[in-house]
Amino acid sequence: MSLSLIFRLQATFAAIWALQLVFLPSMVFAQYGWTPSLSLVALAQACGTAMAGLAILNYGLPEWADEDQLAVAAKSASFIAALFAVMQLYQILISGAAPGGAMDWVSTVVTVLFALGFFIKSK
Repeated sequence: MSLSLIFRLQATFAAIWALQLVFLPSMVFAQYGWTPSLSLVALAQACGTAMAGLAILNYGLPEWADEDQLAVAAKSASFIAALFAVMQLYQILISGAAPGGAMDWVSTVVTVLFALGFFIKSK
């Protein structure tokens, strides 16, 4: 699997999250058993906008950078994905903010795979 493909797949994953957080926050909240409020919706939409930015950057990087530059960017992308994975694991296993259902674990595993893929291909 090429590094360009990993960036594009991660962009797709981030875009799916962005769409959910911006346009369907109540659906996301229902998965966690949270009661929607104006403040929580606004926060979700802000996070969704940030995820859209990440998706745009990761989708465009393979076009903007040569192979060596893309490998350098992959190190940062690996670190960012690892931060997301640590946060997800903390929310599932320690804080209880996430219920630890199938969707939580699927998202966490996918995020870990992105972190590993970026790291391995950055070498």
